Amino acid sequence: MRTIAMALLLGIAACSASTAGLEAGAAAGPHGTETTPFAGEWRACQGAPAPQECSRYQLLQRGSRICGVWSYVASGKAYEGRVIAQAMSPTQARRTHVCGRPGSETDTACAAGWQPVDKPLLLCDGRLGDLPDAGGVCHADYDRVPEAEEALDVLASTPWIRACLAGHRVGDGW
Repeated sequence: MRTIAMALLLGIAACSASTAGLEAGAAAGPHGTETTPFAGEWRACQGAPAPQECSRYQLLQRGSRICGVWSYVASGKAYEGRVIAQAMSPTQARRTHVCGRPGSETDTACAAGWQPVDKPLLLCDGRLGDLPDAGGVCHADYDRVPEAEEALDVLASTPWIRACLAGHRVGDGW
């Protein structure tokens, strides 16, 4: 009986630990773990004439808070900016704020503040998607970039990312 009780307690502890990262604000450790599924560098290169013109997300996650940067090239111009999102589950998140070079992602430069948005981030079949699908089917174009730890560590050291991951209110000086 004692063995069964111990096994049950260990099972409950293991289940609690596997969801703690989404709910309790676990520290951002290794990028892209089970508890930080959105963390990582993601790249979509369909139609890009050169690798430097691929669309990208670099995302860090602490608990349900996702903070990062995005970039893409359109009509020969580079666009980049910042993004804040909220994970709702291990496969679904909502982008809540963006800023950057005005274009299709935002009309607010980061120096001027943040633009509120309500747009998805989705994970399916090991890929990231950022476009809604009216039919409810997950559509993901972004592949995880292997060995992106160094770039993500540099991003994690920036003051605005530290403030964002710490849960500070959007616009409080960052």
